[in-house]
Amino acid sequence: MSLRWRRRDAPLPAAAVAASGAVVAELREDTLLRVTTGARLLACAGRERSWLIVLGDQADLPWADGAVYLGWDGGVLVPTLEQPWPCADLLRDPLRRLTDQQAGLIALLPGLVLAGPMPREPLDPDRLAS
Repeated sequence: MSLRWRRRDAPLPAAAVAASGAVVAELREDTLLRVTTGARLLACAGRERSWLIVLGDQADLPWADGAVYLGWDGGVLVPTLEQPWPCADLLRDPLRRLTDQQAGLIALLPGLVLAGPMPREPLDPDRLAS
């Protein structure tokens, strides 16, 4: 299946921010800073910290140069400024099968699919820092 992206007419509300590669360390640092100042955030990280998704209220989300803000579209996190085609509603179930995440968190970005368990507990700063 061919996946294409187009710019959204109106951005989605930001519900998360994602980073991969070298950007993860900067996003982790700002996430820790925000949590220590009272923000209630959730996080899901890839093996060996290859990627990080931080979820929370839009005003509390951390920032890192190169990170991508995500919003919910059809049960999948996608960039707030871009829309996949076919639409996210049609992609959700195939992505869950592809990533073997029956009830997990899936983020679809251009050229990248991130999947992991849906975080349930507020972020533990000690766990994220280690």
